[in-house]
Amino acid sequence: MRRAMSYVAPWAGVTALAVALSWLGVRGVVRGAVSERSAPPPIAGPIIHSSPPVPTAIGSPTSRPSPPAGEDTAPKPSKSPKAPPGGHESDSPAPKPPDNVRSYATRGGRAAMSVEKDRVRLVSATPNPGYETRVTQADGWLRVDFLNDRHTSSVIATWHDTDPAVKVYEY
Repeated sequence: MRRAMSYVAPWAGVTALAVALSWLGVRGVVRGAVSERSAPPPIAGPIIHSSPPVPTAIGSPTSRPSPPAGEDTAPKPSKSPKAPPGGHESDSPAPKPPDNVRSYATRGGRAAMSVEKDRVRLVSATPNPGYETRVTQADGWLRVDFLNDRHTSSVIATWHDTDPAVKVYEY
């Protein structure tokens, strides 16, 4: 029995040492492969619980709230636009958003981002009904998540040491 233990003990020690060294060598590769398949862990950020409720009833067009006491109730003068020659007023086009604003529609909602040459800024994040919005930002990246119990949509923008890139993930 003593002779068997003299072989088993060193074998167990060397095997444990080999397993530990192997794990130290491959854990970075395994961790990298796993994190490529799953989304990076969220960093605490503001959570918007749902989209704003849609009003069910709108007051009549003639009803107005009474002004606070002490405010002038007289109508304020306004400049009327001058009509062009010919007597017709031209319809001016609605203001156009800047060319660098991009909108990303996902299953959970819509995110609009201003993509510039050295950064990305969030313009708006509107969740679909039943979804919550979480916005996370750090140096060089921005993440917008639309979450519910069964689905998550993510819009992730990165621009650290590279041109801005935006990717959409559904999981």
